[in-house]
Amino acid sequence: MRLRFWGTRGSIPAPGPDTLRFGGNSTCLQLELGGQQVIIDAGSGIRPLGQSLLGKCKQVTLLITHLHPDHLMGFPFFAPIFDPEMTILVGGWPNALHGLKRLFYSGRPVGGFPVPFDHLPARIVRGPGLDPPRFSLGGYQVRTTPLSHPQGSIGYRFDGPEGALVFITDNELPPQSPSPRLVDFCRGAKVLIHDCQYLPSEMGSYHGRGHSAWPSALALSQAAGVGRLLLTHHDPDRTDGQVQDMVDEARKHAGGMAVDAAAEGMVLEI
Repeated sequence: MRLRFWGTRGSIPAPGPDTLRFGGNSTCLQLELGGQQVIIDAGSGIRPLGQSLLGKCKQVTLLITHLHPDHLMGFPFFAPIFDPEMTILVGGWPNALHGLKRLFYSGRPVGGFPVPFDHLPARIVRGPGLDPPRFSLGGYQVRTTPLSHPQGSIGYRFDGPEGALVFITDNELPPQSPSPRLVDFCRGAKVLIHDCQYLPSEMGSYHGRGHSAWPSALALSQAAGVGRLLLTHHDPDRTDGQVQDMVDEARKHAGGMAVDAAAEGMVLEI
């Protein structure tokens, strides 16, 4: 199982000199599962990913966590959608394909993308058998779980012979102990990637917005016996130095568990 981050920012892209290390693109991950190309979310990071895929494959699976704009906005600029030989299988969130189609709506009075969805050369369809709560993909077992986020979101767990990877973004964990359901979902994973948009001092002001701070993400990881925690969905106002400060503080309480921040271009082999 090979993972690469193409977008790690939350809410809106944040390009500039202060976000070069951890990245300014919104959420997008690339997984290689048993020879299959799997993408999680279509934030602005999917644009450079698409450029890297041109001429290298003719089918990709796109799994969506939910339909908020920062997780879909890059899809109209995903180069493979203009390749007539490409098939894109959409799965995960139940209305994911409909949400992607809405990006191309050009009716009045609200404008949309200048190319209608039906004019895209690629074959873009709901993938068969890619529905929650369980399915298989490239020889891996995939489970999903509902998350605490306005209008909903889902997390993913990928189990294979190398171990398990869990990806949970846009999820507001309780400030006390984590829920037994999420602990069970993450149990024994080699890597947990979890939302950490806010600082502990910000959670009171942003309660109900569906994001977490590092203490609750760390508590979940420790309760589930996770091997490594990667914090993601960085706040667009958070500089690289501030993200690193957050990681350094979390490491002080990690009890030896590896804690890092997800960064664009980071590659993991599991």
